[in-house]
This record gives sequence, C-alpha cells and structure tokens, in this order.
Amino acid sequence: MYSGVERRRYPRANAAFLVSYKNMYSESDFNISQTVNISQGGLLLTTSELFPKGTTLKMLTFFPFFSQRINLLGKVVRQKEVAKGLIYETGVEFTNLEQIVFEKLGEFIQRKPL
Repeated sequence: MYSGVERRRYPRANAAFLVSYKNMYSESDFNISQTVNISQGGLLLTTSELFPKGTTLKMLTFFPFFSQRINLLGKVVRQKEVAKGLIYETGVEFTNLEQIVFEKLGEFIQRKPL
C-alpha cells in the first residue's frame, strides 16, 4: 500500500457505476463499462480500448443521488493495460462537471471513502 504524500486534489471512493463512453470526436457507438473509483475530479474506468492521453471522452451515467442521466466530458490522463490488448484501466479527468453534480458527488464520497 502506498504510504507517501497524497498528491490527488480530491479524495476518491470505490464505486461501481455503469458508464456509457465514447471518443467525443469519433463516429463510433458508445461502449458500456463501469467505474472502479470516482472523485470530484474524475474517475477510473475499465475500457476495452486504448485511448491516447488527452483523448476527450463523452460519458453518460446515472448516479444514485440524481434522478436524471448525467452527461460528462473528460480527458484521458492515464491508462494501464490490465489484460493484454483487451482491458485497460483508464483514468479520466472531468472537464465539464456541473457545480451541483460536483457538490453531490463530494457528499457521496464523504459517506463512502476509499
């Protein structure tokens, strides 16, 4: 377990939310996956695609603290291959999180820390 100084801006929580995602600038269809963890700054998502760092992803999800679907944009900040050529852990930084979603997500994470 990592015991150094925490460099993340926001605390994370383990949370498995279903997420539809796609490259924002691609004509491809949405793929479905789930989050590994989430913070107010972004999420870790399992994907079946290797995205170049900086790729903008369009994501659609439902959070238990909202009744409507949430539309998210984020940029890929890192990827780690989990299963050779099949599965990647993809770190995504939010780029358009609405203030109300930011606040509710923070409340959720305080109740469900990593």
